[in-house]
Amino acid sequence: MKVLEVLEKSITVFCIVSFGGSVLPALLTGGGATDPDAPGAVIYFMAVYVMILGLMALRPSLAFRIPTGSPAVSLIVALAFLSALWSIYPDVTLRRAVAFLFTTAFAVYLALRYTFPEIVRMLATGLSILMVLSYVSVFAMPAVGLDHEQHVGAWKGVFWQKNVTGRMMVWLVLCLLWLDWTREGKRWVVRPLLLMALLLIVMSRSGTGLVTSILVAGLLLVSGFVRGGIRSFAPAMAFVLLVAVVGITSGTTFWHDILYMLGRDPTLTGRTVLWEHTLMSIQDRFMLGWGYGAYWYGAYGPGSTFTQGWGINSAHNGWMEAWLDLGLPGVILTAMLMGRLLIQGFAAIRYSGNRAEPAWIFTVGCALLLISVSESVFLERHSLNWIVLVIAVTRLVQRRRWAKMQARMEDQQQASYAAYASSSPYGTSYGGPPAAGWSGPVRPG
Repeated sequence: MKVLEVLEKSITVFCIVSFGGSVLPALLTGGGATDPDAPGAVIYFMAVYVMILGLMALRPSLAFRIPTGSPAVSLIVALAFLSALWSIYPDVTLRRAVAFLFTTAFAVYLALRYTFPEIVRMLATGLSILMVLSYVSVFAMPAVGLDHEQHVGAWKGVFWQKNVTGRMMVWLVLCLLWLDWTREGKRWVVRPLLLMALLLIVMSRSGTGLVTSILVAGLLLVSGFVRGGIRSFAPAMAFVLLVAVVGITSGTTFWHDILYMLGRDPTLTGRTVLWEHTLMSIQDRFMLGWGYGAYWYGAYGPGSTFTQGWGINSAHNGWMEAWLDLGLPGVILTAMLMGRLLIQGFAAIRYSGNRAEPAWIFTVGCALLLISVSESVFLERHSLNWIVLVIAVTRLVQRRRWAKMQARMEDQQQASYAAYASSSPYGTSYGGPPAAGWSGPVRPG
């Protein structure tokens, strides 16, 4: 039995590594480090899908719960398939929707199958493997590990682009900080890995990754002051509000200088030009979008000016990308998921019995909100960004369902006790309400 569990976790970590946005699938199948849709990479991911199906076959009862793990997530997947009806490239949309389905199903499986500390440890393990391989590639294979195009000399490791490196290291920093904070990991292992992750972010020159890592650390620290009475809660919220006001004021006043420090120009490395084009395309298909994964496909599609001339295959904005893919319904569903992470996650930190898991979930929501301004992190296939989001949402949904089930059980116990007390010759003078864990009436001695 233990051998089977080790095999199951090993396959899970392998899938996490595969969805980490690295060039490994292309390199391992004989392709180059420039085409994520190379035929070999497609075959590689088909093998990953078979592994995911194998994991679910080991837990058939859990597999049937995956579609209801998060109704909003399931609606988004269904909408991705339906968008083939109006997509400009229906066959492309269907293929990419299948990839999106397996990515999402794997995330829900993780959220339902394992305890939360196990999930964080496996995410940290998979990302640490990619980080170590990135260091190896920088020094042993600089043709792969270093950027030789737009950001010459930046460390991108085994990832497709240096901003992908920054995003993946943000999730590693979050997982390692959480393990250290909750003492779920060995500090002599966690802290050196944390330093390595931070160094890789700095050397990748990913401004968004660096700022988000600082945000992640700050939010985990502040979450400790959210609980308790008004005397501790009010000062903590006042401090957070003050920092937000100072940050917004400084950003609007010194935005040129801040962009320069982060290695960006006033056009955000050409993003403003890209966004103007994207907004016009959104207006053309405002309600339903262009079909999932279809807008940036092909040499003659609506985004071909950027895919062919600039090598860009995304809107570099999470909300615009969702609008291009699935139109207004996709944006609304994505906003619902983000709202759940932020609002319900914060409430869970404040009022639930255990704040460790909600703190991670709320931090994920804040990090995604920040990253989504300049990167496409929603509705991604073969992406840990989407996997992390779905894990967080599914865990929140399950916590809420568990709380409702507990409340119903307590109501049933109270009703059973009341019925027993009213029919007992001892009346209500016997004892009080049953203690936690009481499973039924007990004959009085």
